Amino acid sequence: MGGAAPQAPWTKQLGTALSGSFAAVWLAVVALFLISGLISPAMFQVSQVLNILQVAAFLGVLATGQTLALLVGGIDLSQAGVVTLINIVATTVMLGHDGNIASAVLICLALSVAIGVLNGVIVTLFNVTPLIATLAMNSILFGAALVFTGGAPHGAAAPSFNWIGAGNLWGVPASLMFWLVLALVVAWLVRRTVYGRWLYAAGANPVAARLMGVPVTVIVISAYALSALLAGIGGLLFTAYIGAPSLGIGNQFLLTSVAAVVVGGTVLTGGVGSIIASIGGAIFITELNSFTNVIRITTGTQMVLQGTIIALSVLLYRTFARSRV
Repeated sequence: MGGAAPQAPWTKQLGTALSGSFAAVWLAVVALFLISGLISPAMFQVSQVLNILQVAAFLGVLATGQTLALLVGGIDLSQAGVVTLINIVATTVMLGHDGNIASAVLICLALSVAIGVLNGVIVTLFNVTPLIATLAMNSILFGAALVFTGGAPHGAAAPSFNWIGAGNLWGVPASLMFWLVLALVVAWLVRRTVYGRWLYAAGANPVAARLMGVPVTVIVISAYALSALLAGIGGLLFTAYIGAPSLGIGNQFLLTSVAAVVVGGTVLTGGVGSIIASIGGAIFITELNSFTNVIRITTGTQMVLQGTIIALSVLLYRTFARSRV
């Protein structure tokens, strides 16, 4: 009667604040930054921050595509193979000459889309589990790169092309700016267009989505095509950064792109996720790797620490999300 409405428990209020717009991952990014800076003050240096963001861009582009695959209830474990194959193809076509940049980029982007469409067709029309289909594709792509090079890759990125991955614009890494613009465009596509609503619908409940007129099969195939395309773009950026071919270049992204997206709050069952949160997830994973390298802990300890923090961050997100119910 006329009194003030009862306040929700503080845990529920905190859960609402943290899980709203997937803000939890950004709190985790800030917390890890402060903790790492207190342990190693070098982490607070502007140069180190920019270096982390520059490296995060490569993972971030892949995570943007991985988000789309997870939104439709799938997963794309072929991204690592795409990065490796694109690196080999790009450096082979460029051969260190600026005049070959355009043709190399077009070939790589077309190849990436073709791989993604094939993934989507295998998953939708042949009803192969996404995990199996994309993991098999990853193996095929790595094998193709190995056969193509005979185990001895050759070629090099063009000098002008290297700027995209290793250069700076007004003191800001070019790769970082490229990633953020690309991610924001995809975020707009996902949140502000009919296509984006179809992505969420297809992942949340494909049967209901079909009844509503959503072309689920086409949407799923397009999600895999975009995931592979973004993996290809990430591979081109990383190639521009290192400037040379490497058969193992994509291995580091096999699970980290999934980890970045899941840490950002995207669920593996589909229908829930955020590109903006995946940006935070990519920064968090890169920040964690950088911190463990700075304090010079052993590789085994790094793996334990990284796995523990990733698992805890996912657990905390889910706990706060449940507190809203």
